Amino acid sequence: MNSPQTIHISSIDWPSAYDRLAAEVPAIVSEATRLVTGFAVCLDRRIDLHAVAPLLAEHPDAGARRLFAELMARAKAGRGGEMLMNDWPDGPAFFDPHTLPGGTAIGGTSAQAAWTLAAIGAPSLLALGEVGPEELASLHAGIGLAESDTAIGSPKRRWPALQDKPAHYIIEYTAGRPLPGFVAERSTRIIVRFADEALHEDATFDRWVAANGHQLRAGLLSSPNTVPLAELPPVLERLSNAAHAWRKAGLSVVHLELGAYPWPGTLDATLTALSPVVTSIGLNQNELRGLVPGDDPLAQADELSRRLGVDRLVVHADGWALAVTRGDALVEMDALAMGCLLAASRAEAGQPSSHPRVPHGARFEPLPAPSISALTDGRRVVCVAAPYLERPASTVGLGDSFTAGCLLIHSIASHQPILGSAGLAAPRRP
Repeated sequence: MNSPQTIHISSIDWPSAYDRLAAEVPAIVSEATRLVTGFAVCLDRRIDLHAVAPLLAEHPDAGARRLFAELMARAKAGRGGEMLMNDWPDGPAFFDPHTLPGGTAIGGTSAQAAWTLAAIGAPSLLALGEVGPEELASLHAGIGLAESDTAIGSPKRRWPALQDKPAHYIIEYTAGRPLPGFVAERSTRIIVRFADEALHEDATFDRWVAANGHQLRAGLLSSPNTVPLAELPPVLERLSNAAHAWRKAGLSVVHLELGAYPWPGTLDATLTALSPVVTSIGLNQNELRGLVPGDDPLAQADELSRRLGVDRLVVHADGWALAVTRGDALVEMDALAMGCLLAASRAEAGQPSSHPRVPHGARFEPLPAPSISALTDGRRVVCVAAPYLERPASTVGLGDSFTAGCLLIHSIASHQPILGSAGLAAPRRP
């Protein structure tokens, strides 16, 4: 790794900084251009692992027992991630009755990001295609959908397909609550799927972006992590073509959010195909460790950034977020902090919040790197503290809300930095 050189800025009092950022959300929204995003939409069903674990432990089906063992191993290690269960066809019938009250919502990285922005009134355009009645009803009315090459409408104007696709089961566990044989030490979620999925194609969306991309700045590609290796090549070609089309249309930031890849070989194939055509890649700390082993996030992110050759690499964790970037470090600081603010607000509310704030009881932990440092090749490393809730109302979609917040800042043509300005080192007012 290049030895980083710390750039000295005023020591940031993070609670005060986030208070100021939250106060600026309406102004930021008013300046934002539309985020375009595709191509993943699904239905999420939230499940409380603490409630279903004893039932799974006693289930006679071998697939159920295998799932129980894997869920317990991940919860004991404090890991989330994603799993495909193709040896228990009755799994959905088992989980459906255990869906939490109010626990059905739209899912998929692109839909979650669009929902997060719609909650604060920020504009988006979601590649939707055909969705079933429950999926369509779960979409926020403020999410933009292309109706023609020039017109954008609301999900309320769409007709549903005859049936929904198989749901994703978001199995959550909470720090301090017991599970069979141990007490969970970290709150997170494990996504369980019982079927493969295709991309959400939307030809009208493609035409709208081609015609109007010169007005925009940022786009988000969902990771093809639900696609098995044998079916991946045409999907990667489709995503690569979309990234090329978005950049040709005028978007300057095309971001790929990775996620967990349950199929061997699919992550490497995705990075090989898409890192040359996107400008930005995001992942969480566990995913970073899977690609670059170690416990020094700055060194790991630097190595992965150089390996992939992208202009911007972003890592998000429970208590911090970090970016290695060739862009403006002060703009990136606001982007990371906005992502953390929207994610923390969602953790407190259990869904995207219309009035983002630092949650009551949130804490700020020491950073793994300086707030801003320079690498010898001209790249900058930016690191911010995140408001951390040990026991969130829900852990669903926090990474997607983080990504939406980052791209909200990057969607503004001439964003004026907020957190890197003077006056943020003073103690927080009572």
